Amino acid sequence: MKQKAVLTPVRRSRVRDQVFDQFQEQVIKGVWKPGEKLPSENELAASLGVSRVSIREGLQRLVTLGLLETRHGEGTFVKEITPDLYLNALFPALVLEHTSAFHVLEYRRSMDTGAVALAVQRATGADIAELERILNVMKGCSSDPGRFAEADLDFHLAVAKAAKNPIFIKVNSIIKSTLSASMTGIVQALGPRDGLLYHKKILDAIRARDTKEAVRLMDEHVVRTIERLQAGRGKP
Repeated sequence: MKQKAVLTPVRRSRVRDQVFDQFQEQVIKGVWKPGEKLPSENELAASLGVSRVSIREGLQRLVTLGLLETRHGEGTFVKEITPDLYLNALFPALVLEHTSAFHVLEYRRSMDTGAVALAVQRATGADIAELERILNVMKGCSSDPGRFAEADLDFHLAVAKAAKNPIFIKVNSIIKSTLSASMTGIVQALGPRDGLLYHKKILDAIRARDTKEAVRLMDEHVVRTIERLQAGRGKP
């Protein structure tokens, strides 16, 4: 069954960037598939509540990246992914691949444990307050898988930010769409319980400046997620 593109009206700040980000996400997640013709500029403008100028610029940026192509008199189409796209430094190859949740979790196991170890040492009061805020958001939207997945990912990204290592932050920014797609699938399959449980414990360990416990909990959290997905247990 063909997935339906999910586009939401954008805020007035950074309109063009938000348009581009939403279009890029549709391609990365495979909602707009290779060879598929995109809706008209008028239809896209109406869906997002922005001008055709913003739509045209967002589409053109993806054309420049080699992800879309404009055919005169026909419209705009998603391009087939070819090897030359992987040489385009403007668009990292990783986000073009149909990466499995297990590949993402393997990356997260390495990155998240390293990030939390540094976060324990470097997190400021503001960082801890932000983690507390996100945890409260998670509690408040536990019945909404989409919003919960977004907040769940925000927690992990906030831990990486608290590590004060710009490489962690940059890499996560580059592959955020891949991380987001993976997190959504995980929450839909496993539910919110583990996220709430482990994130609270991890936050407590950061607050207590207990590096060993924070790393242990983060590793256990990711490994348990992998094991539950492999077991195919579904929601608890």
